[in-house]
Amino acid sequence: MVPSIGKTLSGEYLQANLKNGSMVRFYKTITGKLFLKLIVTENLYFDKTDKLEIQSGSKSFYAKDVTQLEMGKATGYYVIEIFKNYVGTLKEDGITGIVFGKVETSFTRQDASQIRQIAKCFYESIDIKK
Repeated sequence: MVPSIGKTLSGEYLQANLKNGSMVRFYKTITGKLFLKLIVTENLYFDKTDKLEIQSGSKSFYAKDVTQLEMGKATGYYVIEIFKNYVGTLKEDGITGIVFGKVETSFTRQDASQIRQIAKCFYESIDIKK
């Protein structure tokens, strides 16, 4: 389910489970759109809408008007549309942190490395399946 458009889209995904219980999923829909789903276990602000900054080393990706949705009492998630060039950034730098509103959540080096690996696989699958 993509909350911003209110639809469930068909496609395929790759995911990485992180050390702190969070999860990162890359989705490719059958129409070719790309989405990133971040499932978080820290800094929970259910149903709050704000700017989401995804940090990758010294680079950042900003998504406006993102709502953190409740998945369970101890987990929330964000779903944002991304583009191939951003997947390229993630395969090089991973995700080192996210900022939602004014609250920052950092990722370990191990988590960033795991995200780099999954982003590389996802990037290659995008290139193959044009």
